Amino acid sequence: MRQQLNRIISDKKSIGMIIFMLVIPILDIVQIYYQDIIICNGEIGKPYPLYVTFLSCYSQGHIFQMIYLWFLPLYLLVIVGEESIVDYITGYKNILICKMGKNKYILQKMKSAFIVSFTIVFVGLGLNLILSQIVFNGGTNTPFDAEPLKYDSFVMAETFLFEISYTHPLTANIVYILITAIFAGVLGMMGAALAISIHERKMVYALTFAIWFIPILFKNSSMHIFQPFMEYDFNVVVPMAIWCIVLYILVIITAIIWEKKIVEV
Repeated sequence: MRQQLNRIISDKKSIGMIIFMLVIPILDIVQIYYQDIIICNGEIGKPYPLYVTFLSCYSQGHIFQMIYLWFLPLYLLVIVGEESIVDYITGYKNILICKMGKNKYILQKMKSAFIVSFTIVFVGLGLNLILSQIVFNGGTNTPFDAEPLKYDSFVMAETFLFEISYTHPLTANIVYILITAIFAGVLGMMGAALAISIHERKMVYALTFAIWFIPILFKNSSMHIFQPFMEYDFNVVVPMAIWCIVLYILVIITAIIWEKKIVEV
């Protein structure tokens, strides 16, 4: 496990991608400050900080959210999947398997992929949450034309999920950050599993991206899983979350079984 982490830390591309993923949520704060404070000369007023976090998609155009979430599997593949492809190309994979065994090799790859992917996303979104409280401290403006923390069914979505999220925004933000980080961890595992079993870089990236991106295009988009303060209720979000997680786990299991079968042959 430590060896896997050291390899990631020592790789310039991985470090560059990690920095990129940490910076994107911070840039979203810059955009919000520019659109609400600088352009409007403070006329709108400071927004309430807990409603303008990265996952809430408060910024105009949602550019940074699309850059970050739509292409998330590609970023994670650079960090936790590339080394498996390189190991196969260089033959180092055979050395590692002979040294530790196939099962342990796969287990270490899966563990490091989940932990690293989870940590990067959790830290980046957590940092965004903290900085939002600092930059917009004292803000009272909300995107819902209502007082902060007070639910008003006349101007807000009449769903239980929205109500509890709006009245408990800190808890909602933390929960959604954890959910997004968990999905990132599983997604990192999926990319790493495909990299281990397929080895072909173009196919691994294309397949991982397709599995992630196609549900985004659905009428009930998978992006609803990660966005607090929206109109959809549990009956929409929970089935989609379960469906996606089950799909990713099935891909991981299939890739691992396929890899073991190839070795046996």
